[in-house]
Order: sequence, then C-alpha cells, then structure tokens
Amino acid sequence: MKIREVNEDKKQFISLLLLADEQENMVDRYLEKGTMYVLEDGDVKAECVVTDEGNEILEIKNIAVDPQNQGKGYGKALIDFLAGKYADEYSVLQVGTGDSPLTIPFYEKCGFVRSNKIPNFFTDNYDHPIYEGGVQLIDMVYLQRCL
Repeated sequence: MKIREVNEDKKQFISLLLLADEQENMVDRYLEKGTMYVLEDGDVKAECVVTDEGNEILEIKNIAVDPQNQGKGYGKALIDFLAGKYADEYSVLQVGTGDSPLTIPFYEKCGFVRSNKIPNFFTDNYDHPIYEGGVQLIDMVYLQRCL
C-alpha cells in the first residue's frame, strides 16, 4: 500500500471524487486549492483532498474509497496518514459531512467527535436532493479530531 500526493490533473480521479461529493461544481470549489492524495494498493483504491482552513485546522474536503474496496481499511489508512503527516503543522483535523448513518459512524470510529453544524447546507448548495443510506442530507455536520 502506497499513498502519494497528486499535483497535476486531479480530475483524472473525478469518479472517486464524485462518490464523496456528487456535484462536480462543488468539487471544483476546493479541488485546485486543496492537496490531494491517492492510496494505491496495486491500483488506486481511495483518494482524499485536504485544505488549510487557518487557525491550525486542516479540513478533509473529500475522501472516497472505490465501492468494491470499502470496508477494507483504506479510508482509515488515509485518515491515519493525514494525522501523522500533519500533526506538527495543525492541531485539528476536521471534516464536514451529511448527517448520514453511513459516514458519521466511520468518522467516530476514526476518533472524530461532532463539533457543530451548518443548517440546510445541502438543500441550499446542491441543485438536487442528496440521499445517503435512505436519509436525505440537509445539514452539514462538522466533526473534529485533535492531532
């Protein structure tokens, strides 16, 4: 297993990016300003994009694992990689996500705790309703993990 930074042609991974953020113009808001990593285990299994949010906060803007490889520890490996790589530069790793029964437990297992939320984020910023695990995503839930 190898994790590498991607500096050019980040959109070559658009199919993975859209798994985590299904509207391309929303991905475009952070893709170029963010730092992208891909996890390879034979071939690309997962990706993530992080941004510096100031005040020693590093934010995961996008993290996705190829559907056939979910549940194999690749997402957690990326989070552990970020925590180790950035521990000296940042004090907090945060992620904003929908209040989904599929994603919140994953982040909690990775050591994140809920911090705040932005009401109506998904209904205000996306051009269609988004459902995950049978639940419509409405509010953006922020979770944080100390580094």
